[in-house]
Amino acid sequence: MPDAEGAAPPVPPEVEAKALMDRARALVRSGHVLEVIPLCDEVYRRHTTSRVPALQLQVARALGHRGAALSELGKVVEAVIHFDEVERRFWSPRKPALWEGVAWSMVYRTCVLMEQDIPQQALRCVGELLRRFGSSESAPEGLRNAVGAARVLLPNVYNQLEEYEEALRLSEALLEASDGDPDPLKVDMASGALLQRAHALQGLGHWEEALECFDEVDVRYGEDPDPRMRALVSAALMGRALVLIREGMVPEALSGLDAILEHAGPHPYPRQRPMVDFAQFHREELGREAEEERKKMERRKKQWRK
Repeated sequence: MPDAEGAAPPVPPEVEAKALMDRARALVRSGHVLEVIPLCDEVYRRHTTSRVPALQLQVARALGHRGAALSELGKVVEAVIHFDEVERRFWSPRKPALWEGVAWSMVYRTCVLMEQDIPQQALRCVGELLRRFGSSESAPEGLRNAVGAARVLLPNVYNQLEEYEEALRLSEALLEASDGDPDPLKVDMASGALLQRAHALQGLGHWEEALECFDEVDVRYGEDPDPRMRALVSAALMGRALVLIREGMVPEALSGLDAILEHAGPHPYPRQRPMVDFAQFHREELGREAEEERKKMERRKKQWRK
């Protein structure tokens, strides 16, 4: 409230820094990474030498979020330097007030290792994250969210390792623990687990069950406006289209590619862009194949008439 002279009281620095980093995290989630860097720079510049734990946490978050943004901009080496700084400066089993920042940095590092196609290192990183923080009792929301993200990453890593049975086991266990709970974290976990279950089924050759699972992601979450959820649905639609293409089901695959474009709309979020590009490319390729097949059939019909 304003004071006696009408001026609002100053915002405590830890509150202001947290608000900036909450905004940065939301931007990372939505894929708008260019806007992340100046927010992180501001917090780092102001508070990097602070000894106050609440401000140290925000500096750790700033380094992690900035590293995530850099990795998506293709600056992987710089990103890893940021994650290393978080680990070196802020990790200690005796400083639980800083664990959230360390955990998110490890989540981001795992994602980078997967994108660089180094799944064994990704598995070690996410495994260490869960060993450190997975059993934290009454953890604050930020740390719980990081651990939840790690639990979804685990079956994802096993899918990348082509250890599909383990990926299926983990994703089904995660679904059992989180499905039907309206808590936003549990919704994130259930949706991610459902997508990884579909990929595991596909890897095991159960393509009909995989299609059903991809469809279930679309049915459940297709109308969710959250940018992360929209990207997840686009990924499920792409997974479905890939199965149909590999099974030679051209008309169904064309319909599946159209569904990707329809879901993304004219202004896709950044994380939907790869799926849109995939759909546009394969739509053109399959369209040509379908047209060639149609022309062949027409020629055959003319031969039969003769």
